[in-house]
Amino acid sequence: MVAEDVSLAAPLRWFDDYYAVAQIGDGAYAIGEPRYGQCNFSYLIVGSQRALLFDTGPGIRDITKVVKALTALPIIALPSHLHFDHVGNLPRFREVALPDLPALRAQMRDGRFNLGLYQFLGFVEGFRRPTFPVTRWIPTDSDIDLGGRSLELISVPGHTPDSVVLLDRQSNRLFAGDFIYPSNIYAFLPGANLVDYAASARRIAGILNDASIVYGGHGCDRLPVVDLPVLHRADVAALQKALALAAIGNWRDGSGWYPRDIPVNARVRLLAKYPWMRP
Repeated sequence: MVAEDVSLAAPLRWFDDYYAVAQIGDGAYAIGEPRYGQCNFSYLIVGSQRALLFDTGPGIRDITKVVKALTALPIIALPSHLHFDHVGNLPRFREVALPDLPALRAQMRDGRFNLGLYQFLGFVEGFRRPTFPVTRWIPTDSDIDLGGRSLELISVPGHTPDSVVLLDRQSNRLFAGDFIYPSNIYAFLPGANLVDYAASARRIAGILNDASIVYGGHGCDRLPVVDLPVLHRADVAALQKALALAAIGNWRDGSGWYPRDIPVNARVRLLAKYPWMRP
């Protein structure tokens, strides 16, 4: 779905008639897709020797044109997880990295990564599953050296089993993908696990501090205005609390095990059950 009537909040600016870009400091850029229904955000982090693109969007447009306008350095593309709206442009990149997880390695066939039907979920919007080579397997809890900048890859299972975030300790910020973002967070899709999600949120809340900035993977919460999806440690702590309650079926609204709609705070809601299944 592509919308026309959207506007951008500073510091976002239009790159063309589809993509928006914001320089977020310390050699990093947010690349948004405000006209796409999910308002995806990918992040380009530039070092002195190479750059990393965290997520690539659904592939409706070619994101490499934006990336090449921002840096001439070699690019490593790394998805936060493997849902269709984050991996659509991966086949356009020479270097593609994935977290070094046994389940993902097992999906290689003839030198290319094959996405699972319910891992990708592209049939929801009519996207075909791409295949792509993987040139680099990155162990979780290890550093990615970009030259003068190091990013830590952290496993955060919950939204999906293979979800990861990137911690930039030097700039005190977290690139979070779909781990957290302002709006409705889906915690009921195939592979989601509320217990794992709560543990991941607890871990990340313990790593961050009150000055940390968290950049999420979607910015749809104020449509038709699209903002940078910026959150903080308090939002992660609130998510952890909501997930812990949901995991034990003890939400105060009395909706029982796996409540459908859980308020996290004023900007974030957790969806943990299909809407039509709620009594």
